[in-house]
Amino acid sequence: MRPVLSRRDPRHHRAHSGRVGLTARLMALAAVGAMALAACTTSAPPTVTVTQHADGSQVTAPSLSTSPEAPTSSTSGSATPTSSSAADAIRVTATPAFGSSDVGPNDPISVMAFHAQLKSVTMSGSDGSVVNGEMGDGDKSWSNTDKLKYGVKYTISGEAVGTDGTSKPFDGTITTVKPASTMAAYIQIPDGATVGIAAPIVVTFAGTVTNRAAAEKELHVTINDGQQIEGSWGWMQDEDIQGKGVKQSRVHFRPKDFWPAKAKVHVEADLYGVNYGTGWGRENIVRDFNIGPKIIVKTDIEKHRLYVIQDDQILKNYPVSYGKPASVDAGRTTVSGIHVITEKFEVKSMCNPKYGYCGIKEPWAVRINNNGEFIHGNPETERLGLLGKANITHGCVNMSVADAKDFYNLAYYGIPVDVEGTGVKMSYSDYIWDWGVDYNTWKSFSAL
Repeated sequence: MRPVLSRRDPRHHRAHSGRVGLTARLMALAAVGAMALAACTTSAPPTVTVTQHADGSQVTAPSLSTSPEAPTSSTSGSATPTSSSAADAIRVTATPAFGSSDVGPNDPISVMAFHAQLKSVTMSGSDGSVVNGEMGDGDKSWSNTDKLKYGVKYTISGEAVGTDGTSKPFDGTITTVKPASTMAAYIQIPDGATVGIAAPIVVTFAGTVTNRAAAEKELHVTINDGQQIEGSWGWMQDEDIQGKGVKQSRVHFRPKDFWPAKAKVHVEADLYGVNYGTGWGRENIVRDFNIGPKIIVKTDIEKHRLYVIQDDQILKNYPVSYGKPASVDAGRTTVSGIHVITEKFEVKSMCNPKYGYCGIKEPWAVRINNNGEFIHGNPETERLGLLGKANITHGCVNMSVADAKDFYNLAYYGIPVDVEGTGVKMSYSDYIWDWGVDYNTWKSFSAL
């Protein structure tokens, strides 16, 4: 039986409360709490490069159209003539420029010397922190390797040695933005969980993310202690997931193919300090979880069978009843496509007013689709002797009560259920997008 679920946009998949099912705990974690959208409207930090003489004075570099004799403007507005001797003097620039404020914690900081090499560079914060960095370009440049923190004034100081052996000190400050609030994010799979080979990684944000590329750039997935895996992130439509008037952004990761069986997956979401365009990232998130064995559930609509296949061997062979054929009633057909097990219930109350029933309690129900399709026990179908003989359901997969309990006990979040040949394909409102499109199409959902 397939209950009708309300959806605000039938073109797209509707997130479901408690839809992630490894155990009742894992499934409940998918319903993330609504969080207040960050209200910070600080503009992006300036990235003007400023030239600094060895004596500490700063001047802007002349444009390409300015002749060598033409004066340039200093930061104080006074004219500073250029000359061949000035051109050969030690110069140090910083990006963002010394004196910049509202700098993002993720913005790269760099120092560059001209007609000189950097002998030393230190960067320290007003909070007592020390920011590590590394030299580059033959010690002519320095860049930070540690990320910065919110609301800290950083002092950058050091010494530059000129081509003639003279040495000059330099120093300056930058200050990072201090947002009024930050935006939380969540990953639905908890540490240490075991999930199926089709499990997507879902990052849900507490509000909308308009600078999706900046967020996606900080999401990293590896397997088996650092190995790269081919895959892509794909952004879903922003939705009011909790029904509380706050739209939330979500991004999913799927491998090109299913996860390798028994792989160990490591996820790093380095979101602290990320400018989402509508707010700032609150914290970094790390997840380590496991992929289970290669288990796939497959259907045989004509023979009325459901197979559980592990490592290409049939583990279970159940007699079942699927939805009515599309030629009889397309509204009651089990849709074709790769479904994913997301949650399960010992008893599930089914409701579909269109077909005249509501409050029907069915045992051992395993959700495989967001349109209300479950694999569950049905005592009535079993009593009529239709299992393995006829497809008569409202779209769900009916089993005997004993078989449904057996399937319930082996099912967990992320196992794929491959339904084929029903005559009705999944729509985007029905399912987890990840496996419903080919990989090249999936990659087009990435912001990068």
